[in-house]
Amino acid sequence: MTLQKRVRRSIGKNISFYLTGTVLTAITIMLLVGAFAVSNTLYDRFERFFAQNRIEDGEFKTETPLTDADIRALEGQYEVVLEQQHYTDLTYQDTKLRIFTQMEKLDLASVLEGEDLQSDTDIMVTYRYAKANGIAVGDEITILGQKFHVSGLCNKSDYAIMLYDLTESMPDQDGFGIGIITKQAMEKLVDPITYYAVRYEDKAKEQDFRKAVYDTYKTTEYIEKESNTRISLIFHEADDLTAEFSLYSPIIMLLVVVIIAMVLSRMVKREGKIIAVLMTLGYRKQELIRHYMLFGMIPAIGGDILGILCSIPFSKAFCGFYFGDGEYLDYTVKMPWLTLLVAVLIPVVVYGLVSYLVLSACLKSDIVPLLREQKKEKTARICRNSNCSTGWIYTVRSIWLNKARSLTMVIGIAVATLVVVLGGSFQDSYDNLIEVKMPDAMMGGQYEYGFKSFQTENPYGGSAVFDISFGAKVDDSRFNMIGYEEENDVLSAKLCSGKPIEYGKYYITNAAAKRYHISPGDSFTFYDTVTLQETTIEITDILDNDVMALVLTSKENVAKLLDRPVEQYNVIISREKLDIPGEMLSKSASVADYIEQAKNLASTAGIVLKLLKVLGALICILVTSMLAGMILEENKRNVSMLAILGYTDREIRTFIFRANYILVPLGFLLGVPLGYATAYSMILSAMQSSGRLMSLPVKASTIGISFGYVLLSYLLAMLLLSRKKALLKLLWQKDE
Repeated sequence: MTLQKRVRRSIGKNISFYLTGTVLTAITIMLLVGAFAVSNTLYDRFERFFAQNRIEDGEFKTETPLTDADIRALEGQYEVVLEQQHYTDLTYQDTKLRIFTQMEKLDLASVLEGEDLQSDTDIMVTYRYAKANGIAVGDEITILGQKFHVSGLCNKSDYAIMLYDLTESMPDQDGFGIGIITKQAMEKLVDPITYYAVRYEDKAKEQDFRKAVYDTYKTTEYIEKESNTRISLIFHEADDLTAEFSLYSPIIMLLVVVIIAMVLSRMVKREGKIIAVLMTLGYRKQELIRHYMLFGMIPAIGGDILGILCSIPFSKAFCGFYFGDGEYLDYTVKMPWLTLLVAVLIPVVVYGLVSYLVLSACLKSDIVPLLREQKKEKTARICRNSNCSTGWIYTVRSIWLNKARSLTMVIGIAVATLVVVLGGSFQDSYDNLIEVKMPDAMMGGQYEYGFKSFQTENPYGGSAVFDISFGAKVDDSRFNMIGYEEENDVLSAKLCSGKPIEYGKYYITNAAAKRYHISPGDSFTFYDTVTLQETTIEITDILDNDVMALVLTSKENVAKLLDRPVEQYNVIISREKLDIPGEMLSKSASVADYIEQAKNLASTAGIVLKLLKVLGALICILVTSMLAGMILEENKRNVSMLAILGYTDREIRTFIFRANYILVPLGFLLGVPLGYATAYSMILSAMQSSGRLMSLPVKASTIGISFGYVLLSYLLAMLLLSRKKALLKLLWQKDE
């Protein structure tokens, strides 16, 4: 018998081990490659889309309008491309429609169906909005009493993610869309909102340009491309996906490593005499190590092949899911071939190294003891004088004498539990966000109205405040500073410390404090996004608000920062809905809107969370089936003995598998805190891109449901095992 024939025979005898290792390795590769395929495809397609349509580097508004001559002068002096943009908001068939004038230099639109604008009575509509609302090329739609002919369906590059307001985090492609008309048509239709888009040919001149515009034209708002979530959100999603799946893959691979180490050590122990014979025939230890390493490498090779085959359809399906968040773009999945190569090599290297180390340790014995089978045997003295039942004494000794197998069962159940708890705990986080955090997002208010320009008089009601966006020096991310009046009946913010708020001090929300690593008494440096002037303040305490990245202070402090009269304001926060002319507003939001966004976000995330639970159940079934098969193989003699003693088939099965009654709960108890710890680390990571700190409530119901998932998976694995002919064959043999 050659060593190669022994490898083929081993595959047949240990099929559950190879199946488990292969499937888990394939899942590892599939998750890793799929995540990077989605990320690469998103980056590649949207970067090309932005480049082809000359996406802006920033946009801004000014108090003093820029003339055509001003624009030409600034373009020549600072090497920029500058273009004035106009838009107006309106409602169309119970949806929101934002009408833009056609751009010529920046933020161009791509025509997907039909043709570009041909006359002042033509309009182009964004593709997904049109499809959702039954608008087709050739239709006529009426806007503010004027009929327009739909000449084409398009995408607008600076609205790659269809967000009505930059505070939103989920696109509303059915209820919000863009229409594009000519400048002449806009002039006849309405007095639009004006802002400017800029693209820097020489990035070194950006700060000089921004300073010059502020000094001359009084910039009121500036938004960099990186802070514009309509452009950047799709890239944040890609980064979050790779970070998340890069965490799952090593956890699953660690489980496979433990399984390989356990199986190889048991194999060497079981075949000690054969190994000794091979050594007497001239085989060196290194040759035997290489031979037995093949058994550990089979899951790597099989997993690589299966993982590659599954990665392609998985990547296509996942790309479709993520591209659904953006406006319609045709794309081809961009497979990460380098990542695929690395993902394929990692199991081979890791499993090979683990196999080598385990086998080197196991093959230290000399030939003579192995040949005579004199290797020191373990003797279980546990429960030697115990009054416990025979079944429990057998169970405890079985666990003790098979530490590697027992440890593998505990780790396998722990990993399965971790994945299931991860899915359940995130669902609890979203529920907590919707039910607890979002209702208090405005710190007492229910409605928020943002004005196009600063106001002085407030005949509408509510609390008039400054609400200004600033940039944090530590990472250039955005946060808002709220300047409120001392006497107001709307804001009811609370501090995490429970202390009262002192008017005139600076307070930061918990969401912002976690992001910027701020504690009470720390200094916090930020800059005005318009003037780029830096300011350092001292944070007095932390506000109990995990939803918004805010700094709260007196209206006088913000007025001083802005160099504006304290009587002015740009936002009204109220408890009741106010009647404010729509043409005065740049935005209008409510707590109900925020809650609806959170529900949409939770609904989308729910698909991934359900997949996690399925993955956890699959891991449990694979590991349990494999180890139960090993236990069955080990207990051939015991089955015969128990049958002779009069035990029934069910009693025999209970007797030999009773160790799992201890190991499965132990693995579950280990997996629960690991699952919550993993979820918390992912929440902190996601906070950097979302600016929102989700809580992680520990619910008994979630733990109970997770235990139910694991228990049902375990019972299913045992049911599948009981249907095998192995046990029936053993029971038949013991009757002979």
